[in-house]
Amino acid sequence: MKKKQIVDLVTNLSLLILACVILLFPSFKITDIKLVLGLIFGFYTLFKLTSFILIIKEHDYENLFTSIVSLGCFITIFYLELTTKNIALILLIWLGLMSLVKLKKADFYHDKQNKMWLLRLFILFSFIAINLILCLNLMYEKEIQILIIGFYFLINSLLDTIDPLVSYLMERK
Repeated sequence: MKKKQIVDLVTNLSLLILACVILLFPSFKITDIKLVLGLIFGFYTLFKLTSFILIIKEHDYENLFTSIVSLGCFITIFYLELTTKNIALILLIWLGLMSLVKLKKADFYHDKQNKMWLLRLFILFSFIAINLILCLNLMYEKEIQILIIGFYFLINSLLDTIDPLVSYLMERK
């Protein structure tokens, strides 16, 4: 595996583990939405920025843009009262900006005549559809909201993990 693929895989698996831990929070009666969103966006910012720094020579700016978007959401959660509408708004804004980042990544592959752009487009549309459905289901109690947020980021991490794995498998052929 190339260094970029290893860094992306480790970063995305770390975020996948974080999402799994978030899914366990309601079992331990942790229902502070501000804490959960702060952890998620804080770790997204930290992991993606670290990943970008480690592979800066690859000229792949997806991780930098992801860290900037996540940092913006991280800062925003401390300035807004976290009502259900505001949580959905933050997640939808994150979804919209991340969709633009993923579209830019798909365009990056398309410009180089790489067949990975089809996979990236599939990941983009899956990301949008699944996360929109999850955002619409935030109208329940705090425990359910934390589970939905956990699934939201679990699905994002799973979709992001597909890219380095498929790239590696395509190179092995």
